[in-house]
Amino acid sequence: MRKFIDLLSQSNVSLVRQSASVLATFLKSEQLDYRLDTVQKQMLAQYLETTRLVSENFGSPLNAHSVVAFSFGDSEDVNKRLANVATDLVRENGFLDAHIQQEVAEHITALPNAHVIADDNYQTTTDVARKALDKSVGRNVIVVAQAWHAKRCIETCQEVGLNVVGLRTVDRFPQNDPQPWVRNPINWVLKESQRQFVTGQEISRLLQLA
Repeated sequence: MRKFIDLLSQSNVSLVRQSASVLATFLKSEQLDYRLDTVQKQMLAQYLETTRLVSENFGSPLNAHSVVAFSFGDSEDVNKRLANVATDLVRENGFLDAHIQQEVAEHITALPNAHVIADDNYQTTTDVARKALDKSVGRNVIVVAQAWHAKRCIETCQEVGLNVVGLRTVDRFPQNDPQPWVRNPINWVLKESQRQFVTGQEISRLLQLA
């Protein structure tokens, strides 16, 4: 995989080159390496060609009706930071209601106008967005999400009928999370590049993600 990433970092396509260079830089400080088959390599290359890896903050909460906060993994590391971001938004803008995925909500106390999006079963990004739509007082939302996850969160909100007018992110990975695919940039990109065909659990098992 390392040689393939190095090859992509020399691509003539600027987005591929930039994204692969980010991954190559990460790999220099890690022992990670995975054996990818031809199809997996093709899917990774296509993903890097069509996806900007990291989303940046934009928009004003003054244009929003609600905050929608998506969790990232199961552990405290990133979710606690996402909780802090969501809390600050709502407390500084008292007119906002909030729809917060349970892994984030468990790090928040006494937040007014907050609806916890909870389920005993695993919730997909789509599940969370649909539940937020059902409870929201309006369709204009500001998304709170992990920076590498944010693009999909935004697209999913738009697909279910929400209008994303802003974004606030946390650019961090939970290294010891129970979900292997969120532990680092490489694992995340490998999972996202193949998510149409396999789940996070399946790609973790297939590639033995560390």
